[in-house]
Amino acid sequence: MLYFKEENDRLVCQLCSYYCKLKPNQTGICGVNKNTGDKIECLVYGHIGAINIDPIEKKPLYHFLPKTKSLSLGTVGCNFKCSFCQNHGMSQEKNIDKSKYHSPQDVVNIARKYKCESISYTYNEPTIFYPYAKDIAIEAKKYGIKNVYVSNGFESPEVIDDMKGLIDAVNIDLKCFNDKYYKKNLGGNLNQVLENLKHFKRNGIWVEVTTLLVPTKNDSKEELESIARFIKEELDEFTPWHISSFHPDYKDLDLPRTSFESLKLAHDIGKDFGLKYVYIGNIGFDNNTHCPKCNEIVLKRNRFEVLENSVKNGKCPKCKYELEGVYPKMKSIRKTGFCGSFYPESKEEILSYIDDFNKNFEVNGTFDTKAMIVPHAGYVYSGFTANIAYNICKDKKPKRVIVIGPTHNVYYEKASVALYDEYETPFGNIEIDKKYSQELIEKYDVLGFNEELHLEHSTETQAPFIKHYFPDAQIIEMIYGKVDYKALSEVIDEFLEDEENLILISTDLSHFHTQEKANKLDNICLNAIAKKDMEMFDKGCEACGKIGVKAIIYSAIKKNYNSKVLHYCTSYNKTKDASRVVGYTSALIGN
Repeated sequence: MLYFKEENDRLVCQLCSYYCKLKPNQTGICGVNKNTGDKIECLVYGHIGAINIDPIEKKPLYHFLPKTKSLSLGTVGCNFKCSFCQNHGMSQEKNIDKSKYHSPQDVVNIARKYKCESISYTYNEPTIFYPYAKDIAIEAKKYGIKNVYVSNGFESPEVIDDMKGLIDAVNIDLKCFNDKYYKKNLGGNLNQVLENLKHFKRNGIWVEVTTLLVPTKNDSKEELESIARFIKEELDEFTPWHISSFHPDYKDLDLPRTSFESLKLAHDIGKDFGLKYVYIGNIGFDNNTHCPKCNEIVLKRNRFEVLENSVKNGKCPKCKYELEGVYPKMKSIRKTGFCGSFYPESKEEILSYIDDFNKNFEVNGTFDTKAMIVPHAGYVYSGFTANIAYNICKDKKPKRVIVIGPTHNVYYEKASVALYDEYETPFGNIEIDKKYSQELIEKYDVLGFNEELHLEHSTETQAPFIKHYFPDAQIIEMIYGKVDYKALSEVIDEFLEDEENLILISTDLSHFHTQEKANKLDNICLNAIAKKDMEMFDKGCEACGKIGVKAIIYSAIKKNYNSKVLHYCTSYNKTKDASRVVGYTSALIGN
């Protein structure tokens, strides 16, 4: 949206429902949006006044991603003037600290680093910095991070419409039900806030309502009944109503704290009017969520802490009633199957292996790696060889790593792409790019999803290396059976088109020959890789992942990439038994 419009010699700000008409160099009621001549500039863009990681329950939101973390931020300034404001140090401040700048990407990176599932725009009124919040929200959506507004509800209708698809939830302060008090003591007007609440609902944004009970100001029985009636009749009976306790602050230092009797009165009024979710906040009172159908406690809370959460995929565990709100879906995990056998169970022990592999390690020259060929036996046998390739590529920052390996246990005439949410490793789970994986399956006939194939060591042994060397990357797991290497190469060609992809081809070489024979057979494979000779692969190469290796070399020929063999060894190096060995190699494909 355009945040302003021209009207005669003025620019009209369209962020909130004041629609301030500003002359050049004039600032709006909020104190932070200024007519700079040809536009209205949001002066606080990038200049954060406070940023913290909070439980989402602190917003308060009780029916939106419960028991998750939200990165909360605000600037200075506000379009209201509440005398009891409990964040007045920010909201009523006009001086902007511009010593630090946080780009939208910076904010999202912080949220990702600390695994926040949402970003909350809060502390002061976020509508006044909507241009900044919107740009953050757009960036956040790229990573599946949701966005929350904690607001006084005085947005312009244009902004509320612009929020569709960007802002996922709002908590609106319905401060009273007295229009005169709104206009004289707070700001804005009651009718506009009520209309905006309905507007948020119509736009499919999850809504929760908060009322701070201020003694003698908004705590009469009649006013509380009006609020409860409005929520029930104009929003719906499932809209959560949070009733918060006031403490003396800002200009209302002479008022007493809200009594428990007053809070309980409001709670009971809400319940009597048929509201299903009414909560007394910030005093340690019963904040549990009950299933509206069977009355089972589905979320047990103490203030902002969730003590028990039995909601499963948004449903009551007892009667399966679908609870109102936005709930995290249970993540499907590609579980480990070879942890403790092919590689250690503990992160510390794996790191010990890697540290040992990297002793006296030197990299000569540069190579723009597009793909790696790595072995997949137990780390004691092939870990050193695999680690050479990973170490050389450690400075790459791929968005996703595609690991392709052969099935050893299940017959399959396609390649199976994992459609789980996350991939388990001793270093922590890796996010699977599920959308990308699904799109691949829909596009290529050679691809499918067969869950049985994804208990496979050829790919799993790579996961700890991936998490260690590329901690921010997503993963794609592809396990192939009896497929044509040219068909697989077509999929690889698409992977190679994206500079943010890194491909891993997992294979061991010959199995269970004498050391002498293994060296001869493996040499055929190594020469085929180094020389990019497709015919040579069929002259004695016995790699278990030969289809994958042939596919990447075929793609390398088409793309005119180079190949470079890094290391070769056999299990003899560890066992000292030359009668029955397995061969291992690592190589790079690129320029």
